[in-house]
Amino acid sequence: LGKTLSLATAAVLASLLGDGPVLILCPATLTQQWQVELWDKLGVPSAVWTKKKTWLDHTGHHILTRGPEDVARCPYQIGIVSTGLVFQLGPERAHLLGRRYGTLVLDEAHRARRAGGTGKKAGEPNNLLAFMLESAKISRHILLGTGTPIQTEVSELWDLLGILGCGADHVLGRSNS
Repeated sequence: LGKTLSLATAAVLASLLGDGPVLILCPATLTQQWQVELWDKLGVPSAVWTKKKTWLDHTGHHILTRGPEDVARCPYQIGIVSTGLVFQLGPERAHLLGRRYGTLVLDEAHRARRAGGTGKKAGEPNNLLAFMLESAKISRHILLGTGTPIQTEVSELWDLLGILGCGADHVLGRSNS
């Protein structure tokens, strides 16, 4: 199976457990691919949050909303949202952070990392990593996918493991272990 389909299958299985809604975060260029693969390969409906601040269902119909706050009220069990909304610190980001998820999926997870260099923000989590670290604490399942090898800094791998370990001391052990 391809990476997207493997992650999609895992997300669907987790949603069938009744643990809560599924949020898939991916680059805007991949949102339609996720939706198509969920429907065509697995027969699972989903909705994509659009630039028009509406949900687009798997049949191509726009579902009207009241605005950015409805990003946290997907009309389907599986919602697909562009990581750009998280990076931009827009109003949708705050609403997404206010919601618990049964499964939180991050595609292209290697983009969640700390700032490099020697500037003021060196070593600080970028907006995506900060979002994932906060959301992971209150999500039941976390799935991270990347087809890009992490070759530059070992710390980037530790950041991803840190996301997986948020709120679950059995993943990386207890503090200071």
